Amino acid sequence: MTTRFAVLRLAGVTLILGCLVALSLEPAVTAQDKSPGGQPLPGTKQSVADLEEQVAYHRAFEAVVWAMPASAMQRFRQGVLALPGVEDNVILAYSDTLRTKHKAITANTATPYIAAVTDLRKGPVVLEVPAVSEKASLYGQVVNAWEATIAGVGPVGADKGKGGKYLLIPPGYKEKIPDGYFPIRSSTYRIVLVFRSIPAKGATAADAYAYTKTLKMYPLAESANPKPTKFVDGLPIPVYTLPYYDIRALQDIHDIISVEPVDARDKVMIGMLATIGIEKGKPFNPSPKMKAAMERGVVDAYHYIQKLTRDLHEKNLWWPDRKWAFVMVPDEKRGFEFVNDRAVEVDKRAACWFFYTFYPAVLDETAGTVYLAPIADTDGKPLEAGSLYRIRVPKDTPAKQFWSITVYDNANWGFIENPQDRSGLGTFDKDKMKVNDDGSVDIYVGPKAPEGLESNWIPTMDKKPYIWLRLYGPDEPFWKKTWKMPDVELVK
Repeated sequence: MTTRFAVLRLAGVTLILGCLVALSLEPAVTAQDKSPGGQPLPGTKQSVADLEEQVAYHRAFEAVVWAMPASAMQRFRQGVLALPGVEDNVILAYSDTLRTKHKAITANTATPYIAAVTDLRKGPVVLEVPAVSEKASLYGQVVNAWEATIAGVGPVGADKGKGGKYLLIPPGYKEKIPDGYFPIRSSTYRIVLVFRSIPAKGATAADAYAYTKTLKMYPLAESANPKPTKFVDGLPIPVYTLPYYDIRALQDIHDIISVEPVDARDKVMIGMLATIGIEKGKPFNPSPKMKAAMERGVVDAYHYIQKLTRDLHEKNLWWPDRKWAFVMVPDEKRGFEFVNDRAVEVDKRAACWFFYTFYPAVLDETAGTVYLAPIADTDGKPLEAGSLYRIRVPKDTPAKQFWSITVYDNANWGFIENPQDRSGLGTFDKDKMKVNDDGSVDIYVGPKAPEGLESNWIPTMDKKPYIWLRLYGPDEPFWKKTWKMPDVELVK
């Protein structure tokens, strides 16, 4: 018996060990596996006390990300309409380049701007564009309420630089289009146009301004006898067109969806917005508690999109051995709507439109302008507030029309106000700057100018700088990357 028992014990041990081995190969059984479904797992509970407040936070956050291009245009439109004498179909024409008091997302300081807004709920609007002259030409876009380009003008537009009449047509317009127009159909009612009047070689800003005054804009209903187009010079007047990042961001979104047609791509978001009081035909008036929750969401969305934008720049270096990012990053169709057969890429869209306005309809090697921004200095360190940097622009910089360096506040993408009222330097300033013996130009960016080089200095005050190199008319060496821009150097 003893022997048999030992054998049995041995067999039993063997059997037990075999069972243990078999068990070790089976996946662990968890509470989740045993759950019958239909409710959360045992032991879990609601994570916040007030779910309504939580929903308000999250939907405000997502609304800001989703609406980025439209919010920027809504704020641009309202900023322009706030200027004395400006209304629909009035042309805001700057008699000279912008000053630091003119707040707009990454605007340029090299050429005078032209802007106008219109509302097609009142019917089609005619825009008469002059032909290219010996003194100037137009460059720019007409965009809809979502900032999608619906027309270019001048040499890159339908008129091919010969001038002509563009007809801006509202959604659902059924009447016959008269002959003699370039018909431009819009999917939204409210339209914004921004052009640059580019002086020809040897011409002046005054020449470009006079050329601007040959534009015409009026309702089609008045085309038989249009009233003279009204112009307002925006140069003496501060303008504020930067987006808001408080409850006003959601008020702007409410205004947008209250006026514009709803695209199929946006119906889910429109439904979600209605649950927090952002709904067509109803006032937006959240309670103090809900307003506070929404504003937290808006602020967090701002910081989230800041990160998306940094990532966008870091992933798109123009030269692998340099730290200059190509900032225009299109979607898979080479455009900037970020809508494809699978998805609306709201994060990518927000990142691209956060720091930039008025993209071309399609980006290719015929692009009239290109923009690069440094993500770091020569040592790979991000640019910081309080430091002085040198940017060396080579003599052979490949820009047929002009190049410029412009500096913005990294926090809001607008000009930095300073006693010198200077935000940029470039081709048109070379006669005032000190030029190196090899023909290159050193531009200094920082809180204080190097001694004797004030004319080559762009002040940053106490702000973190965001820098753009603009090339108008980029030439072949740029596209083939046979020309390279030196990295930004930390001076001190």
